[in-house]
Amino acid sequence: MELFFNPETVALIGATAKPFRPGNQLSQNLEICFGERFYPVNPRVKKIGDRDCYQSILEAPADIDVAVIFIQASQVPKAVEQCADKGIKRVIIESGGFAEVGPEGKALHDRCLAVAREAGMRLWGPNCMGCINVTKQKVLSFLMTMMWQGRFLPGRVSLVVQSGMLSAGFLTTILYKRPFGLSKVASIGNKMDVDEVELLEYLVSEPETRVIAMYLESIDRGRRFLELARSTDKPIVVLKAGRTGFGQEAATSHTAAMAQDDKVLDSALRQAGVIRVQGMTELIDVARSLGMVEYQGRGRARVAILSFSGGAGVVASDIIHDHGLELAKLQPETLARIKQVFPDWMDPANPVDIYPAIEKNGPTEPMKISLEAVMEDPGVDAVYAHLFAPPVKLPLFNYEHMARIMGKYKKPMVVWIMGAGEGAEDMTHELEKRGIPAVDEIGKGVRIIAALTRRR
Repeated sequence: MELFFNPETVALIGATAKPFRPGNQLSQNLEICFGERFYPVNPRVKKIGDRDCYQSILEAPADIDVAVIFIQASQVPKAVEQCADKGIKRVIIESGGFAEVGPEGKALHDRCLAVAREAGMRLWGPNCMGCINVTKQKVLSFLMTMMWQGRFLPGRVSLVVQSGMLSAGFLTTILYKRPFGLSKVASIGNKMDVDEVELLEYLVSEPETRVIAMYLESIDRGRRFLELARSTDKPIVVLKAGRTGFGQEAATSHTAAMAQDDKVLDSALRQAGVIRVQGMTELIDVARSLGMVEYQGRGRARVAILSFSGGAGVVASDIIHDHGLELAKLQPETLARIKQVFPDWMDPANPVDIYPAIEKNGPTEPMKISLEAVMEDPGVDAVYAHLFAPPVKLPLFNYEHMARIMGKYKKPMVVWIMGAGEGAEDMTHELEKRGIPAVDEIGKGVRIIAALTRRR
């Protein structure tokens, strides 16, 4: 797998100068990432820009680490044969039109696989967007150049997606809406040869990856997948599609995925310590937060809520119960410390409605004292804070203190930001650059706390 993610020389069979074609996007990306070590191939094109285009992969004047194929499915088996003749051991097929379309496509699938097996070659795809090594800035994908260039943030989350365009959707959301650090991105499509198990095995041992996030339509080697999940301390977050009969039927026509009993799979994933999520946004949010926070809590976590609103505290309590978490029972000394900043007429409890204390003392001091009190409480495993953000930037809270206290007691904290506009954007940035996940929806924060505190 390392050679797929970190090649030195790359060829593209299906390179083209025609704008807005995937082959053109691939050509641009490979040109940017590999320069003179990129070899375009197309028998109908002599030049792409200033670069010579080879009539066949056999004419490429170098040993090729990885060949990317993006041509009509009917022509792919011949291209794979030529790669074998060239001695290329890693091939990524990004074309569609194979087993997902029926018997004719399955025959093409079988021909390619037979050639690869005989040649000792590994095949990635087909029907996919290839792979990206963010930390090394190597993009073997037809992701539009303008979408990634200058936007990738190297980080600790690796993403495996059993789809083509959905991986582009994930990346668009990550790069434009909630940027966070990525290590590897893998779009594996039909899994003709390389599958999610091999990628999981690689990422479990790969030092640049701390969190593994996966969108899967099938898990074909379930026993090995679960063994790997149990063997690692790295959080594994899975969005498994095809939970229903309708979804399974759609998955079959999309990537030729095999149906599985979802109740059995759900139990097995839970026993192996895998964090299962139910939506694409949740997958991204949970993975982003796990990559940000250095410490995790205990199994059935006891949560303290610090809220700007009594009603929001009640809503959060219900959602906490729905996710199998507990509302922490604060010790008397904890409540006594918090009481110092509250008006005489109110006794705090969990959820801690800090707004009356804010009316009395302003926002900074009540949050500072209340946060330190609940973090120090031995009966608290995680903190869910609700902060209000006005439309403009205002220095309402001591973010450095929040980060320092979270680090001192090594308990995760998530913040739900009520409000919008420039103030909310600034608050989100200030929190997340200090390793404190911030969300814009109350239930999303609870789901992240549940993931952060899941016992492995």
